Parts: sequence; C-alpha cells; structure tokens
Amino acid sequence: MVFIQERESKGNNYLYLDKSMRIRDKVFKASKYLGKKDDFTKARIKEEMKKFEIEADKKILSLVVKKAQKQYKLEYPISLEEIRKIEEMNLKYREIRISLSKKDWEDVKLRFVANFVFESNALEGNSLTLKNFSDIVFENRVSNSADLREVYDARNSYAVFSHLLTSRREITESLIIDLHKKIVKNIDVRIGYKKIPNFLLGINVKLTAPENVAQEMKKLLRWYNENKEKIYPLELAFKFHHRFERIHPFSDGNGRVGRMLLNYILLKQGYFPIILRKTQRAKYLKALQAADHNQFIPLMRFALEKTKETYSKFFAVYHKYV
Repeated sequence: MVFIQERESKGNNYLYLDKSMRIRDKVFKASKYLGKKDDFTKARIKEEMKKFEIEADKKILSLVVKKAQKQYKLEYPISLEEIRKIEEMNLKYREIRISLSKKDWEDVKLRFVANFVFESNALEGNSLTLKNFSDIVFENRVSNSADLREVYDARNSYAVFSHLLTSRREITESLIIDLHKKIVKNIDVRIGYKKIPNFLLGINVKLTAPENVAQEMKKLLRWYNENKEKIYPLELAFKFHHRFERIHPFSDGNGRVGRMLLNYILLKQGYFPIILRKTQRAKYLKALQAADHNQFIPLMRFALEKTKETYSKFFAVYHKYV
C-alpha cells in the first residue's frame, strides 16, 4: 500500500510517496519525491499514487531478489530468474494479506486449509470426497457409511494445520512429536517415535531403524538450523521434507506431518504455503525417490511447479480485488 507523506522545509510543504514491506526481519522500501503540496490537486495525487504503486513493486522486487542472490547459494534449477518469479508471487500474496479485511482473510485461510488438508490426506489414500470432507469439518455432519478413521483423519488434520498457520513455535522435536500426537488422535495409539521398523509398499528405500530415529531427527533439526539462512526457503523446505520422509520417524502419519512441516517452514520464512495435490502423487513420490539417490533436480522442479500452481490456481484470484 502506498502512503503519502508531507514534510515541511523552509516554510513550504512537500509531498513524498512511500511504500514499504517487511519480509522476515528486513524492511524493503521504495520512495518518490513529488514536489510542493500546492502544485498538486487531490485527483493528481491519487493518479501519482496509482502510478507509483507499479514502480514501487518493481523496485521492492528488485531489492528482494538482490538480497536473495547475495544471501543464498543457488543450485539448479533454483535460478535467479526462478527466484524472481517466486518473489513476485510472494509480494502479491503479502499484499493480499495486508489489503483484505480480517474477516475476508480468515475466509481465505479457511478455504486454503480445507484444500491443503483434503489433498494431503488423499495422497495417503483417504477416500473422502471434498464434499464429505467439508461436511465433516465445517458442518460436523458425518455420513452413516463413513469410515471413522477417515473422519478423525479429516478433523484432526484440519485442526492441526489451522493452528500451525498462526503458530510461532520453533521447529523442534517437541513440536514435531506434538503435531503427530494430535494428527493420529483417535486413530492410532502408537504415540512418539516408532518402536518397530516400517516399510513403504512398492518402494525400494531403506528407512531409518527405530533405534536410530531420535539421533537422525536431531541431525535433521541441526541441519535445518544451520541452513535456514543459507539455503533458499523453497529448497530448504523440500529438502527438509525429503529428509524427514526418509527417516519416517513414526509408525503412521509421516506423510501428513511431513507436508505440514514443509509448509510451516515456508510460513516461518515469510512465504505462502503450497498445496500438493493427489493427482500429482506419482510425480511427487518419484521426485522423493530420486532424492533418495542424491538426485535433487526432480524434487526442486516439482517444488517450483507446485509453488507456481498454488499461487495461480488459489491465491491469484484474490489479488485482482486488492
């Protein structure tokens, strides 16, 4: 949002235009001097503000991209051009958040959470339709033929992710175990790290043995804390997600917890969350499997694709109204 500033000097009042945006701990700002106040009508000021909005967005985007180029070590396919696209989408996302009323933004979040959780649970085989899911979480209405596990799955995941959107907790073992406990409530009594080995049917990958889970989770969190200011946030989130799924620390619920953590990392880094859809399950699993062999290009391409898709198909519709 552009603001008009009035400053006095030597008996004259001068007008300036300012636009700033805080991204994580840094404020990016664009300013423009207009001239003496007496030379401007209200209509002309309004016209200048409208023109400056576009100029300011370009300048702020340029500053954000320049900071990313300096701060992060970029690896293909996370190029400077791809970062520019992501940052442009993210600035528009932030404008949506700032410009919408509190009630309208709550409605947007509600719709996003429902879409994300429905798709995430469907990736794990939950057979509820979107209408079934909406009836359960919004109307507390359950069909007589509904599978109770799927009902609890929908309710638990919706409640947990809704809370995560506004949480300020750091990513720790305690947080992750707490997420898992709430997600499997009334579904699975096996709380905490797994006690016996687990396997992924049809996928040839060696998961972490139960006796090594605690140690590997500590390594994962240490890696995250050491790299959260060094690796570009989208890459950080997906590589964390891959490592988490490779450990597979719980007996059940690893995919749901892992995708929530992926989005929580993006949110904590100041970026919009993304939706991984069930129609992309094969591509998603194939990208994770390639990463198991230290081939991260497919995973990063998938990350870029899902980021653009989520913005264009979900958030972009709101931007034209702000």
